[in-house]
Amino acid sequence: MATKNKRITMLVISILFVAVIVIMIGRNQERVAQPMINMDKYSYANLLSFEVRMTINGYVFQSWTSVQDSILPGSRFFDPSFNELVFVHNEAESRGFPDNVIVAWPRERTIEGLIASIHWAVNRQDGEIGVRGNPIALRRPVVTLEEFGLTYPLTVEDLVSNWEKVFALFRVFTPFEQSVISDAGSMGWEKPED
Repeated sequence: MATKNKRITMLVISILFVAVIVIMIGRNQERVAQPMINMDKYSYANLLSFEVRMTINGYVFQSWTSVQDSILPGSRFFDPSFNELVFVHNEAESRGFPDNVIVAWPRERTIEGLIASIHWAVNRQDGEIGVRGNPIALRRPVVTLEEFGLTYPLTVEDLVSNWEKVFALFRVFTPFEQSVISDAGSMGWEKPED
């Protein structure tokens, strides 16, 4: 009888041990199933067409596609070791970071246009905001930089250090305005015709 009780006790302990291991593995998988970097920061840098640098196995990559493949859990290239996105002012400052850090900065050749396009959107008055032929659709309130804790003129420092404020401002713009700003960040700036 004592041997039978020992076997039952050992069986119960084994089952509990396996259950604990399964629960711990499940919890770890749940944690890894999320991006390891701040996705607002990622979206901001991507939407404003920042340059990017990351190192994978000793090779430097400078494309948002590589970043996306590495940080999104659904990707077969997902790598949870990329756990930080840092903004710097220019490419020279992007060097020397550890391999787990993704570094981004405003494009030097389009930075003036990017800032000019944000100023353009802020300076639009009530009658200018909307969609051609449909003045009611996609309207937004008139905004100022000061409402978002920013001052005129915006600078590279604002885009880097005050990115949360700039991103909050960007989010109030209409999709058309956001598109103009994104295009200015990647290609340069030409004042759009509404």
